[in-house]
Amino acid sequence: MNSSNSGPSHRHAFLVVMTVLSSLLPMAKAAEPVRLTTDGRMKQDLCFTYDTQELIYSVLKTPQLIKLQRLNLESGNLQDFHTSANTNEIYIDFAKDMKHYAYIRNDGNLHTVLQVQDVENGELHSLNPGGGFACVRALTISPDGQNIVYSFPETNGSQQLWQTDNRLQNKKELTKSDFIDAYPRYSPTGNVITFTSTRSGNFDIFRMSADGTGIFQLTDNPGIDTRPSFSPDGSKIVYTSLRQGNYEIFIMNADGSNQKQVTKNPGKDDFACWHPDGKRILYVAEVKGKRDIYSISVEDMRD
Repeated sequence: MNSSNSGPSHRHAFLVVMTVLSSLLPMAKAAEPVRLTTDGRMKQDLCFTYDTQELIYSVLKTPQLIKLQRLNLESGNLQDFHTSANTNEIYIDFAKDMKHYAYIRNDGNLHTVLQVQDVENGELHSLNPGGGFACVRALTISPDGQNIVYSFPETNGSQQLWQTDNRLQNKKELTKSDFIDAYPRYSPTGNVITFTSTRSGNFDIFRMSADGTGIFQLTDNPGIDTRPSFSPDGSKIVYTSLRQGNYEIFIMNADGSNQKQVTKNPGKDDFACWHPDGKRILYVAEVKGKRDIYSISVEDMRD
């Protein structure tokens, strides 16, 4: 895809052509999804651990409490990630060596804080964004565990991406715009970040260098494209798209080419992540009013 430094008309024309061509192609053949949970509760923010390859996600445990849970896909064992948590916890992400992980905790009415657990030293660091209705919205931790990027709303109604170190010091604003920049995800090498932005006039997927430079657009559709995540080898991105009039899971190459629809479900499919083997995608599907986690193979779609 073209860089944001190229002419806007040329870039937009190329993206429109890619979108039209993809709409003319039949949906790529994907395997049948496999249901992994059966409780039907609200779930979101799927993520894998690197050591045990367990699935961690947020679930509505009670009408007043969202907790992080861990699911062992081999044994089916399910348990709370933080057993003593008594406030809402969402959006967790892990460093590759598992020495640090970051998550968002609700500590008041419409107020959230970013927390980083230093596992090796037993230290918990917190970043309080300020008083009032201040909320950290989404985050990602670099593969080496040294930096965290998160989205935060500004007073002008925009959202910007900020970077901080793993002690939650030395904050740096990565994006500066009047738009919404959200749902960041590091690439496996840590040199690229993909994210959702409205800078195109609609929610589309973008990518940039980890220092915030070189922003360029990957998708261009009238429907929402959001919540991107890199495959383990960095060659693909999975994301949620509303381009067909319903929330479905799509994949594309890391440069925005070869966009393919993975799911086709009358309900909403969202919060997709890659299995560590790179052959499967896990996501939350709404089926007959119940929200559960499903797995689907994309091995035959990775070309």
